[in-house]
Amino acid sequence: MTARVRDQDGAQAAGAAIRCRRIETADIPALALLLSQGFPARDAAGWQGSLQRLADWTEGQGLPGMGYVLVDGDRLVGCLLTLYAADGRRCNLSSWHVAAGYRSFGTILVSAAMRDRTLTYLNISSERATRPIIEAQGFRRYTGGIVLAWPLLALSRLCRGEILSEEAAEQAGAEPHELALMRHHRGFGCIVFWCRAAGRAYPFVAVRKRIKGALPVAQIIYCAADTPWPQLAGAIGRALARHGLFLLLIDASGALPGLPGRFLPGRMPKYARGPATPRPGDLTYTEAAMIGT
Repeated sequence: MTARVRDQDGAQAAGAAIRCRRIETADIPALALLLSQGFPARDAAGWQGSLQRLADWTEGQGLPGMGYVLVDGDRLVGCLLTLYAADGRRCNLSSWHVAAGYRSFGTILVSAAMRDRTLTYLNISSERATRPIIEAQGFRRYTGGIVLAWPLLALSRLCRGEILSEEAAEQAGAEPHELALMRHHRGFGCIVFWCRAAGRAYPFVAVRKRIKGALPVAQIIYCAADTPWPQLAGAIGRALARHGLFLLLIDASGALPGLPGRFLPGRMPKYARGPATPRPGDLTYTEAAMIGT
């Protein structure tokens, strides 16, 4: 795919033709440098590690690809990553960046990445200024806000849940797809643990996150839709405390009964486009798990 356009910021794009193609493994060093310029909170070495992890996952699972780049001659000038779920039916669009002088070519990346109308596409880290653009592309918000919670403050007599090992969870009848999900996310470097209530094992995946760069919290990447918070809040708090984390952050449509904390409406919205609307509490196989944004 090629294009010839004068950039909207007034700069003439260098080179006669801009090409859009799939990311190749050989692109990783140059792509890491480009992303470190677009997202300077992480250096090129950090990006290279995340990109290699994404490449290993994509290739190991036989998934469609890790994204697209814009190329001017031999130089990478734009990118959009595609992170596919294990079943290949959901794709998180991530880390969209186009170098100055090439901004008007950015829509080429989006068009290339969203060709398959049978997939559900996610955008989970939008900036406020880009949300009207995202909505114009057909994305719709599917979360009502976030809950910021202090699970160890759950003192109810109902909090009788216990932390389980993976072996004990398997013996308690954990679903095979959840066991696979937990193993995948352990491989991504996430915090994974099981809790039991009323004889059933419930899976949890979390990552360490900092609010405003300072306050450490555990962002929940995955929990079961029917998680009994009143019974498990204390056990969840103990499991996270083992990692030095005492605050919990989770997408939600409202307050979660039994989980001490505050519901913050409209914060950190998540968007989706496609046939299957995700549910709050499931950010598996997204940038939150694999890249750490």
